[in-house]
Amino acid sequence: MKRKIILSVFAFIVLFTLTGCGSKKETSKTEVKTNNNSVVLYFSATGTTKKIAERISRELNSDIIEIIPKEEYKEEDLDYNSDCRANREQNDSSARPEIKNKIDISKYDTIYLGYPIWWGMNPKIILTLLDSYDFIGKAIIPFCTSGSTDISGSVEALRQYNPKLNIKDGKRFAANSSEAEIIDFIDRNKIDKETSNKETSKMKVTIDGKEYTLNLENNDAAKKLVQLAPLEVTMEELNGNEKYIYLSSDFPVDSYKPGNIKQGDVMLFDTSCLVIFYKSFDTPYSYTKIGHIDNLPNLGSSNVSVKFESE
Repeated sequence: MKRKIILSVFAFIVLFTLTGCGSKKETSKTEVKTNNNSVVLYFSATGTTKKIAERISRELNSDIIEIIPKEEYKEEDLDYNSDCRANREQNDSSARPEIKNKIDISKYDTIYLGYPIWWGMNPKIILTLLDSYDFIGKAIIPFCTSGSTDISGSVEALRQYNPKLNIKDGKRFAANSSEAEIIDFIDRNKIDKETSNKETSKMKVTIDGKEYTLNLENNDAAKKLVQLAPLEVTMEELNGNEKYIYLSSDFPVDSYKPGNIKQGDVMLFDTSCLVIFYKSFDTPYSYTKIGHIDNLPNLGSSNVSVKFESE
């Protein structure tokens, strides 16, 4: 009798366990996967840019983050026919309105950056954003809302403000822009991304104004560097044999211990530290090799300005 009871209890436990696993498996099928490499980041004072940003995010299936000012813009702050707050900020080159919320862009490679046009330009809070967070190595795709003013003036101003950033041409949207315009904007930038991902074996590297050729490895880390181009950075001196920079994006890794570093090797240390070696030496450390620069001279003891470009 006891044996029958024990068997019955055991059978019930097995049945319950299998049913539970089955339920979990069914749930996992309905999980929504987002475009985790992209984010829509926007500032909107009246709600117009917010609506466009939300439509872009839905089409991308991406995350979306609002840039919230510490001091909210009220109706009287946007009365452009008076000496309003927005006018004063736009006319003050030093104005940097504070951002209330903390923004984490570290996991994104592509930033769709949205803002309204104020007197032909981006609001000054966008400069606060660029000052506050590390956009190096990320593709920035701007979009704006405006009754008639094009986005090109603000894009050029942002490029001049920080020439190291990879800022694309972008697009202006009206409040009533069609779904077709939204989709076309996304598709054009998808094509750009696919083009940048095409296999290439070389890149142009400019170090303090002198051009060199980087011969790339056939691996995912090298392809990632191509995707980030054009990439302009300041690389710091270390150990009398290398220049390095920690980028804000993680790279795919395929690390190994080379034993010996060759002058001109371009390596990835850990997941985000890009290194150019300008001397040969033995090493016990592990790296992912990205490529090699032929005829690279001794780069000296100072930090250097470096620009990586697709050929």
